[in-house]
Amino acid sequence: MFFSLNNVFAAIIILVTFFSPTIGLSGFLAVALINVFAFVMGFNRDEIKTGLFGFNALFLGLSLGYEYSFNLTFVILFITAILILLLITVWLKGLLVIHNLPFLSFPFIITYWIVSLSASNFTNIQLDESHIYTINEVAKSQSSSWYQFIHSLDNITLFPFALSFFKTLAGTFFQTSVLGGILIAAGLLYFSRIAFSLSLIGFYLAYLFYSIFGADVNDLNYNLLGSNFIFLAIAIGCFFLIPNTYSYITVIVLVPILLLILLSIGKVLSVFQLKAYSLSFSIVCTAFLFSLNQRWFHKYLHLATIQHFSAEKTIYKYLNSIQRFKNEHLYKLALPFSGEWNVSQGYNGKITHLGDWSKALDFVIVDSKNNTYRQPVSAREGFSRDNFYCYNKEILAPYDGYVYDIINTVEDNDVGDVDTEHNWGNTIVINHLNGLFSQISHIKKDSFGVFIGQYITKGTYLATCGNSGRSPEPHIHFQLQTLPTIGAPTLQYPIAYFIERNGTEKKLKISEVPNEGTFISNVQVNQLLVVGFSFLPGQIIVFKNESDHSTVNWEVFTDAYNRTYIYCKASNSQAYFVNDGVMLYFTDFEGDKSSLLFHFYLAAYRQLLGYYEDIEITDNVPLIHFNQKWIQFFQDFVAPFYLFTKANHSSKFTYTDNVYAPQKLMIKTVIEAKAISYTFKKIHFEIELKNQKLHRFIIHHKNKSQSFINVS
Repeated sequence: MFFSLNNVFAAIIILVTFFSPTIGLSGFLAVALINVFAFVMGFNRDEIKTGLFGFNALFLGLSLGYEYSFNLTFVILFITAILILLLITVWLKGLLVIHNLPFLSFPFIITYWIVSLSASNFTNIQLDESHIYTINEVAKSQSSSWYQFIHSLDNITLFPFALSFFKTLAGTFFQTSVLGGILIAAGLLYFSRIAFSLSLIGFYLAYLFYSIFGADVNDLNYNLLGSNFIFLAIAIGCFFLIPNTYSYITVIVLVPILLLILLSIGKVLSVFQLKAYSLSFSIVCTAFLFSLNQRWFHKYLHLATIQHFSAEKTIYKYLNSIQRFKNEHLYKLALPFSGEWNVSQGYNGKITHLGDWSKALDFVIVDSKNNTYRQPVSAREGFSRDNFYCYNKEILAPYDGYVYDIINTVEDNDVGDVDTEHNWGNTIVINHLNGLFSQISHIKKDSFGVFIGQYITKGTYLATCGNSGRSPEPHIHFQLQTLPTIGAPTLQYPIAYFIERNGTEKKLKISEVPNEGTFISNVQVNQLLVVGFSFLPGQIIVFKNESDHSTVNWEVFTDAYNRTYIYCKASNSQAYFVNDGVMLYFTDFEGDKSSLLFHFYLAAYRQLLGYYEDIEITDNVPLIHFNQKWIQFFQDFVAPFYLFTKANHSSKFTYTDNVYAPQKLMIKTVIEAKAISYTFKKIHFEIELKNQKLHRFIIHHKNKSQSFINVS
C-alpha cells in the first residue's frame, strides 16, 4: 500500500489493523484467501510472494470488515468478493501491462462497488454501525482496557495539521486511533525517509488547498480521502520515478489536479451511495505515468526501470549507475592497433578534422624525440615510406561486426605527395550493427586480410597502415559514423579502455575520447588475472577461514535478464558482476552486508585484467553500503537534491614475482566513506592470485585481519 516490502513496517501495519480485531481479521483473511486462490490457480509465485495480489485484498478486506457485521451470509459474500477481486486483478494487470502501467487500487475499487451495490439487496447482510458512535459511548459499552489504550492519544493536543495527518494514516487502514496513525508514521519513517517526507508534503499541500478553497479539512480523515494525496506523493515522488527535485515539483503540481478530480468523483458517486476511496489517486497516477510513456525525450523525470521498493536504495543506486555506467549502453570499442601510438590529430583538429568530419582521430608512432620516422642509415638507403615507424604496422578491428565495404585500388603516396583525387585512399568500413559503422582509411594497398561480408571480431587483423589518399605521411585515420558510405559525417564515440602515458606516468582511461597529442595503447590483459577472475556460470568457489577453518561456498549463476552473479546460500546474498575481457566490475549487491561475499564485492569492485604496476583504479561505491545510521538518516532526507556523503574504491597492484609472466600477484584495495571531509569508515583488502586462480582474500578492518584461502 505504501510501495514497501519492509517487514518492520509491515508488522506495524498488521498491529494497527488489529486495533479493531474484526477489521484486522477481515483484512488478514482477505490477504490469505487471495494468495491461496492465486497459488492454486497457478499464478506467478514471485508475484504472490511480493504482494502483487495481496494489497488490493487488504484494502477490500478492511473495508468489508469495517462496513459489515460478521455472520454466515457475510462469510459467503466475503469469499465471493475475494474471487471477484482476483479475476479483476488479473484482467486489469493484463490490460495495463501492455502500456507498462500498474493496476494500483483499481481492482479494490471495482470489487468494492460490486459488493456494495449488490449487498444492498440482501436482507441477511447487516451494516456495522459501531464506528459512527463516539469513543466514550463505545468504550462504555465494551468496557475494554485495550480499546481505551489504543484511543488514549485521541484527545492529545497537537497542531491541527499533525493531528489530521495521523488520523489520515490511521484511516488508511479503517482505524480512528491517533496512536495508530503515529505508529504508521513511525513505520513509514523507519522504512523510508524520502517516502515519509513526501507523505508530509503531499498531505500538507492537500490540507493547504482545502483551506484555500474553503473545504472542510476534516474530510481528509475519512474514507481514504487524505490517503489519496499521500499515496500520490510517494508513488510519483519516489517510487515510479527516480526521486529528484523535479519529481518533488511534479507532486506539487499534481496535488491540486488530484483535489479537483477527487471532489468531482465524490459528488458523482454520492448519487449511487458509493465511496471513491483511493480511486482518484489511481486515476491521476495512471494518467500521469501513461503520459510519461509517450515522451520522446527523458530529460527531467526518469522512470525507475529497476524497482528496489526503497526510495533510498533507488536514488543511491541510480546516482551511482549514472556515474559509473553512463556509457554502458555503447559498444566497447578498442583502439585499432597494438602497441603505443600517438594521436597526431584529434577531434576538432586544425588540419582536416573540421565540420562534419571533426569527430575523427589520426594515429602515428613516434620515437623519444617525437619523430614519426627514423633517419636513413646511409645515403644509399634513401628516405621512403618504410622509414616511418607506423608504415606497414597491423590495423586491428575495433569491435565485432561485418565488413561492409573495402577500397583497395589506390597506390600509396611517396613521402610528401598527397592524392587529392582519392581523398580517403584505401579504406575499410565495418558494420557494427544497430546503426554504428567504423571507417579506417589511408590503408596500404593489397594488405587487406578480410573480405566484404566477412564477420570479424574485436582484434581481428584487417590490413596494414599505409599512405594512400590525402595522406602526406603514413598514419591511420579512424572515425565512427551512422551511415555506411565512405566519408560520411563523423560521430563522437568513446573508446572503452585505453592506457594514456604522460612521460613515465600511465593512467587508465575508461569510456573516453583520446586527446590530441597523447600517447595511448590498448590494455594488455594478463593471463593470471583473466583466469583468476573468470567466474563462469556453474562454477563453485569455496573459501576457508584460515583462523577457524570454517568454509563459505559460493556459486556463479546467470538470471533471466542475462545478469551474471555470485550467490552465497548461507547469507542469501548476490553480487552481480560484468567481465568484458578487459575489466571485471561489480554492478550491484543484495543481501547480508556482514557476509564474506559483500566484502569481496567491495574488494574486487572494479578490477583491471591487465598488470600495470603504477596505475590506481578508482570508482564510486553506492552510499547505502557504508553510511553510519545517524549520517544515513540525515542524508536520506536530502538525497534527491544533494549528497554530502560519498564512498570510494581504489585498488593497486602491490607485488608480482615477474612483471612479464607473473605466477603470483597481490592487489591492495581501500574502501573509504566520507561525510564532507570527515572519514567515518575505512576498510583495507588484499587479494592474492596464484596457481592460475584467486588464491587468498584478506580483510583488514578495525585493527583486525581475516584471511580466507580458496580451496575449490
